[in-house]
Amino acid sequence: MSAQDTVARGRIQAALVGAPGWVGGVLTGVQGAALSLLVVLAPAFAATASAPTQNGSAAIDWAATSALSVRLWLLAHGVPLVSGGVTFTLAPLGLTLISVAILVALARRFCTKSWASWAIATGTYGGIVAVATAFATRSDPSGGSSSVKVAVVSVLLAGPAVAAGIWRAHGAAFGWVPRVPQAARVGLRMGLGTVALMVSAAAVVGSGFTIAGRDAIAGSATALGIDPLGGVALAFGEALYTPNLAIWMLGWMSGQGFVVGEGSLYSPGVITADALPAFPVFGALPSLSGGALAWAPAALVVLSLVARLAMRRRIGLAWKDLGGIAAALAVVGVAVAILGAAASGAVGPGRLAVAGVDLVPVVASCVGLSAIGYVLGHGVALARFRVWPPRTPTLTVVRDDEEATALL
Repeated sequence: MSAQDTVARGRIQAALVGAPGWVGGVLTGVQGAALSLLVVLAPAFAATASAPTQNGSAAIDWAATSALSVRLWLLAHGVPLVSGGVTFTLAPLGLTLISVAILVALARRFCTKSWASWAIATGTYGGIVAVATAFATRSDPSGGSSSVKVAVVSVLLAGPAVAAGIWRAHGAAFGWVPRVPQAARVGLRMGLGTVALMVSAAAVVGSGFTIAGRDAIAGSATALGIDPLGGVALAFGEALYTPNLAIWMLGWMSGQGFVVGEGSLYSPGVITADALPAFPVFGALPSLSGGALAWAPAALVVLSLVARLAMRRRIGLAWKDLGGIAAALAVVGVAVAILGAAASGAVGPGRLAVAGVDLVPVVASCVGLSAIGYVLGHGVALARFRVWPPRTPTLTVVRDDEEATALL
């Protein structure tokens, strides 16, 4: 943290001294919603203002730009975007992560260490998103149910984010943790670590395919014929879908692949592709299959083995320690299912209403490959124990000469 940030934080905290705890909660929720929406509005306004018009800025439909930006912001919270009769449900997870990061930063500066501050910040953010959904879908008969759904999703996003910000600013006491069974605690750590390694590896592989498809990406961007500022806005918008692509590549590494349009399949063993819209981001999809790429699932086995060996001190080799491995496999399954569901949706009409991973086979494959890696890691740890058993500590008592003479 820079000196300027420290001074600014001190001034903010001094200004809030004596204010009720709910004030910081309200400020966190309101600013979190406003700043995350501004992330979408700023590039949208810039791209719209740069578009050539005959009558200058007076002919720019700022209201339409604002409405579309709000709908994109709501799409990141799970509200379908309907444009021109076409429904889009694929959420830009990059914008979702940005919203979470903004809430964490704001909670550090404004929230107090109290349940009331946390609840008000979470509720304020969820309420603002729900109200925005109600206005955006007021002509939709199902708008009421959408508002309830997005309120729940927003609370699930804002709750942990605000809690993390309060924790980082004020600390927290987790006295209840020792009451959680040891197997559940170590299993949670190993399972989350395994999923983190898998998603990171998938992102690296996806970066490789992006580099390989740079010519297709450049060709698609050129064919759109947009101006430089509009190109920057388009690039920013497509970058918001980078986390989605990383999770799709996790499905690819599992061997089951993913689809972008009904009837398509992108997997290490085979690629069945059909015509796609001229979006530059689609140039980053895998274009090679077969050969050595068919061994991609083995990488997930290796990563699981690494995660098991990293936890060898906390998950031992006794039968009672197998509960931690079972808990880790459960965590892997739940985490992959949540990520896969969040990264899937519709990207257009007709056959494009299906995009993402098929949850059941991808989750089963990831859990199975993780189990193989854990078993191999368990075997490696056991073999190491057999070959190089740990040294038994010995106790040596040293007496001085006078004490030894007295004993004699």
